[in-house]
Amino acid sequence: MSVIYLLLAVCGITTVSYLAKLSAKKGVSSLDLTWVMFAAASVLGYFFVKFNSVEQSSYTPELLAVSAMAGLGGATAVFVFNQSVRMGHFGYSNAIYRSSFLIPVVFSVVFFGATLNIVTMAGIALIVASIFLVSWSNDAFAADPGENNLLWFFMIIGAFALSGLPRIGQLIISAYKLHSLAYLFASYTFGFIPLFIFFLAGRKRPGAWALFYGILAALASYVGVYCTIEALKQLPAAVVFPITLSAPILLGMVISFLHREKIRPAGWIGVLAGICGITILAVRIYTK
Repeated sequence: MSVIYLLLAVCGITTVSYLAKLSAKKGVSSLDLTWVMFAAASVLGYFFVKFNSVEQSSYTPELLAVSAMAGLGGATAVFVFNQSVRMGHFGYSNAIYRSSFLIPVVFSVVFFGATLNIVTMAGIALIVASIFLVSWSNDAFAADPGENNLLWFFMIIGAFALSGLPRIGQLIISAYKLHSLAYLFASYTFGFIPLFIFFLAGRKRPGAWALFYGILAALASYVGVYCTIEALKQLPAAVVFPITLSAPILLGMVISFLHREKIRPAGWIGVLAGICGITILAVRIYTK
């Protein structure tokens, strides 16, 4: 069953990213796609909670706090990532976005005194090098990068940083055996609230394509997050994270290739460096 969870997690995570690209081609704005996605995921989470008779006591203060952190950070990260895909290279954007495993690692070193040895430093250095090479391949550091490429770089770095919060949330939920379904419902709802406020301020109804892609993204996201959490309960994080983060990065590059987006050799090197860095950090930290 654990292998099935891993496969479904990879498929769900990759599908969410790909839908961002497909929806952009249909003219769907990143805000419309993101808020519809979180609204649909919240409704889906509610029905799963009701169907499985999740008790009110499952919503502990700890679970709600983790859900708020993950939901607000995740919703903002998804919105910024969706905007980045509309501005720059899909495969490169996806590669940087999925390298956010670095964030909880650095967080644990800074705030919880995790050991920082030469192996950990090597993993961190590889991911940082990956971000540089991938960004450089998208002309973010050119002598005249152009406003679009430079803005893309800052936005994808923001998405990268913020998406570390859901990673931390998933790990806490699995480590402390908190209720997965309660967490999913609460986190998606926390993420939906500010997005809905921005939507109301714009007073613009989402089109049919926004509803279509947003609902599909919600289903894929829910499957990806739920299966990641369940996989973490059955397998070591040293196995789960490298697979669920590295496989979507490679699949994203394949999607870019199929869509004839230019991929420089330095971009491929950066992607491989990032995957190596993720694997090294996961094995080093979670096999103790």
